[in-house]
Formats: sequence, C-alpha cells, structure tokens
Amino acid sequence: MGGLGDLGGEEDDGNVETDSSDDSVNEAVDGDNDGSSDGDVGLDSMLGDGAGADDEWFNLSAPSYYAFDLAGMDEETGEQVTGRLVYDIEDASGEEVTTSVDYEFGDEQYQSTTTGPTDEVSSQLFLTPAHAPVLALQSASLLYYFEMGFTDPSVGNRKQTSVDGETQVTEVLEERSYAGVDCYFVETTVDGELAQQSCLRGAEGGIAPYVATYTEEGDLELEVELAEYESR
Repeated sequence: MGGLGDLGGEEDDGNVETDSSDDSVNEAVDGDNDGSSDGDVGLDSMLGDGAGADDEWFNLSAPSYYAFDLAGMDEETGEQVTGRLVYDIEDASGEEVTTSVDYEFGDEQYQSTTTGPTDEVSSQLFLTPAHAPVLALQSASLLYYFEMGFTDPSVGNRKQTSVDGETQVTEVLEERSYAGVDCYFVETTVDGELAQQSCLRGAEGGIAPYVATYTEEGDLELEVELAEYESR
C-alpha cells in the first residue's frame, strides 16, 4: 500500500481511473464537486496562521482555548497510546498574549507558558514537540485540496485514482461537527484498506478539527480530535 501523497492520478467524472501526471494537481475535478477550481484555496487559512477569514476557527495569535484528544502509535514501542493537547491563550496587554501549552502523548510530555507579542509567540509554538498533532490537521486539509483539484469539500465528492497497481478512493461522506466546529467527513482508502479519515473545512475555514491516519497494516497511526474550543 502506498502513502497518501504517492497517488496523484486524475480523472474527470469521479469513477474513471487514469495514470498520474505532474500537471494533474492543477486541474479541477469535475462531476459532483461544487467548489471553485481557480486554485485560490486559502492556504494561509488552512495552515491556521490567522489570515482573517470570517469562519476560520484556529488562530494561535488570538485569545482562545483549544483541547485535542489524541490516540495512536508510540513510535518507539509500537504500542497504542492516548494523550491530550491543550492551548490556552489569554490577552495579556492588548498587543501581547500569554500562551500555555500542555501536551501529553504516551510517555512524551511538554509544558510551557510564554508571554509576548502575538505573532512572535504563535510562531514559536510551531517549533515545539506539541505542534505535531496540529501539523497532522494541516496536512489533511492540504492533501485533500491537492488531490481533489483545489475544490471545497461537499458531500458526494469522490475521486478514484490508480497508480502502479494501487487504487486510491477519496470520498466526502457526510457533515459532522467537533466541539461546535462544522466540517465535512472525508475517507480515503487504498486498495480497499482505510488509509485516512479527516473532517475538513472549506478553503477559508481553517484547518481540519479531526484527522486519523492508518498504517499499511491497518493500525491507527495517529488520531487528533478537537474536544473543546472557545474563542475569547
């Protein structure tokens, strides 16, 4: 089974398999896809950097509270473990924030509290071990948009590709909500085996509030689920 990023073949109607092409990532997917295909998918918003979109929910530069439940495989032992990631961001003096981070995943732990200018503190957060779950949420959004030809998710969107004898199917199954953040639940299989599940926002809606990735053997590799969210 190949990785999610290895299968990039393009099709026109959501069902026909074709070979991959270097240019396919820039082509819009036809059929039931309802989103724009002009390539302007709000990548800044999907990376959660506070780009200013009206419906963006994840912004480490603004006073807010985020709690994520974690589960998956310990890289060292191979055992299934659980954990939690919390960002607690409070207004300190108008242009400064105080950000507390509490991260635990199996035996791995990280805690910190920092006060400083909003842009400076938020950029530092991306360099900590606690950022790995957020990176998984960002990657899920980016992979979908590259795979689906830069279109917003909509229930019924489906794409099937075939490369090197492997068949990947990505499909938007239903609408869901995690801690009040609405999203579209997407499932990706490779040769019928579950490879990734995610719940995605529109291009201007920020990063995914949920993602789960699986190994080639079908074991849960990492699951990140938004459990609590408050905008202050």
